[in-house]
Amino acid sequence: MVKKVYSWEKDTKTSKPTNSKNLFKIFHQNIRGLKSKVYNLSNSLWPDYSHILCLTEYHLKNFEIDNLHIDRYKLGSKFCRHEFNNGGGVYSCPGRS
Repeated sequence: MVKKVYSWEKDTKTSKPTNSKNLFKIFHQNIRGLKSKVYNLSNSLWPDYSHILCLTEYHLKNFEIDNLHIDRYKLGSKFCRHEFNNGGGVYSCPGRS
């Protein structure tokens, strides 16, 4: 998995130094089947959890998504296609500022 952290400091031209505590982090992964990968996903996010976790091609049905638990995250949005397989969704990390 690839983790990238971006800083907007150059774009805003502020003199305030930025560090990882000031950044809003989004993690996107084309997971290609989430059911058997929740543990590995949680381990790859530790210890610097992103604010938003966006997963695509998770290969789950609506009721499976509703009953899936990912530590430190709650389901914010989901999308399942009925004509084609392998939808995607967005999880957000509650309590992060």
